[in-house]
Amino acid sequence: MLIRDPRPISLLTGDTAVEAISKLSTNRIVLNSENNSDRIVVCDSNGRVVDAPYVVWDENGVILLHCTTKIPEYLSSVARTLSKNSSHVMNATGAIERFVCQEKYLPRNAGMSVNGLGVSGLYSIALNPLDYENIHVVDLSSDLLIEFGGLTDSHLNGNHLPHHIGLLEYVRLDNGCYPGQEIHARMDSRNPSSKKLIRINLQGPRDIKSLTIQGHKCRLIPEWSDSYAHGITHQDLLDGEYETEFGMVHTATVNIAL
Repeated sequence: MLIRDPRPISLLTGDTAVEAISKLSTNRIVLNSENNSDRIVVCDSNGRVVDAPYVVWDENGVILLHCTTKIPEYLSSVARTLSKNSSHVMNATGAIERFVCQEKYLPRNAGMSVNGLGVSGLYSIALNPLDYENIHVVDLSSDLLIEFGGLTDSHLNGNHLPHHIGLLEYVRLDNGCYPGQEIHARMDSRNPSSKKLIRINLQGPRDIKSLTIQGHKCRLIPEWSDSYAHGITHQDLLDGEYETEFGMVHTATVNIAL
């Protein structure tokens, strides 16, 4: 099964596109025909994540696979920077087909893929697969994103630090001055993060804000699916089944959020 991802896609043209988006990100990326995919994390001035798009190199430019449901505002700044060199930011949503699937079901003729994502690294992004007419296709929903270990608008839009939602590996303080860098540097020197993002199989009432799992407090992210919620808890909590004040729960770590 393929899941069609309708979230926005942007195409940045010009030789300075990679540099322009690296200046906004918590990490500096290198993209070319050999290293053809990476990820940026864009934060606000408080160090909280606005967007975390995968970035794909293409002969026509740099493709941003946004995690937000709307085209993010920071692209206006990127567009102004690129326009100085007669380059552009274009909306490529619809022109590029984007799908999500379990990696073991990845179409053999996918144009390009990003693998090892989501819960237990089981999921992949596929771009422009060919001849998928005989494969069952459904549309991506926030419920499926939560089940897979993906980011929804509740994770983004300035709600959470990257350290807490499966994006810590993209925080690299040697990337100079980016929005939120001072906050991240202070955390790194004074109070290194010990949190992680988990998926919880939870059937309790929907007004729960937190619960305790094996002695660790778990703060829940408000958006739930029918069967799953995401929570932020201590990194020492192992994946497994636990008794809580709201009944039995099964937890799984989201190592790299989709």
